[in-house]
Amino acid sequence: MRDKDLYKELLGISSPWMVRDVLMGTEAETITVVVELRPGSTLDCPQCGQSGCQIKDRRVRTWRHLDTCQFKTLIEVPLPRTDCSECGVKTVSPPWAEKHARFTLLFERFAIDALLEMSLTGTCRLLRISWDEASGIISRAVARGLDKRDLSQLRRIGIDEKSVRKGHHYITVVYNLETSKVIWIGKNRTEETLDSFFASLPEEVLLGIECITMDMWKPYRASCRKWIENADEKTVLDRFHIQRHLNGAVDKVRRQEHKALKDQGIDLLEKTKWDWLYNVENLSAKREARFEDLRQFDLKTVRAHAIKENFRHFWDYVYMANARKFFKKWYFWATHSRLQPIITVAKSFNNHLDRILTFFRLQATNSTAEGINNKIQSVKKKAYGFRNTDRFINAIYFHCGGLELYPL
Repeated sequence: MRDKDLYKELLGISSPWMVRDVLMGTEAETITVVVELRPGSTLDCPQCGQSGCQIKDRRVRTWRHLDTCQFKTLIEVPLPRTDCSECGVKTVSPPWAEKHARFTLLFERFAIDALLEMSLTGTCRLLRISWDEASGIISRAVARGLDKRDLSQLRRIGIDEKSVRKGHHYITVVYNLETSKVIWIGKNRTEETLDSFFASLPEEVLLGIECITMDMWKPYRASCRKWIENADEKTVLDRFHIQRHLNGAVDKVRRQEHKALKDQGIDLLEKTKWDWLYNVENLSAKREARFEDLRQFDLKTVRAHAIKENFRHFWDYVYMANARKFFKKWYFWATHSRLQPIITVAKSFNNHLDRILTFFRLQATNSTAEGINNKIQSVKKKAYGFRNTDRFINAIYFHCGGLELYPL
């Protein structure tokens, strides 16, 4: 088979296109496949579809294709512009690439596979493309996926914020709790940010939302009340965030007590932060032994930890009424502990108790968010951090959105 016939088959080129030449650049390790229209061909207008348009002129364009052995392969085409009586002069879109793309469809499919499996830097090195070019492939893949996505069956959503970088730079992430996929990302974590998500949904989808999990962030709550009918009855304050608030209170007690002890020359709580924050059953043998020793001392941190661990039983109840009774007893203990961080958190829980208790009716948690947050952190690490928020958002959609990423 001749080179021209071989590349015609490999590229799937059909009339009115033809392979005119195949050029090898040995020193540059490139193969250039020259493609052009057959003489005398007419084309349809790429905008309105009018047939029989004359060719006004041609402008040379080049696309990167899959490598031939170790040789970088390029497709070079004098790309015609049609002169349409209705639309004027329009550039023809070739069948082997998307509009404005610099890569063939087959190359982009391969690049997407590589980007899903490897770091951004590793993919760039393997495919011999730049960071900007790889980001462009991700951006086009995400745009394709978002265009094809169907949210008509959206019923249960989770809302969470994610830090982009230090200095209170956040994004808002919305999840489909039933599919464990990211469905929307917005810059910042304001009420207006979440408003943008709800505004993008058709009314019938808004009416179909049955459950929303979130933390106690007031702007999110305000936005939900604005857009979702009977939002408070559908809102669950997520148990993972609740437990995180308790962990924060315990750690604050530990830090205060550690400072007071160090001032007396006692380093009893030195390097024990995670001993108090891990669930007891998850402690290593070494930590467990040290933890048991610490529990023998009359420490404020020991009392704070006991209150935190006791609250875990709250989630074991089946009936809301029993859980409410448990909370009443726990609340009395916490608010009489003389531990201000614990008291503050307990009062906050009490203020939001109805939305915490909704858990027992809807049985919803943001465990999906916790799993995806770990994946998002991995995405961020693979790219050595994202300074550009738009690229970070695209990367999250790419890896966590469950989108149809491939070109046709």
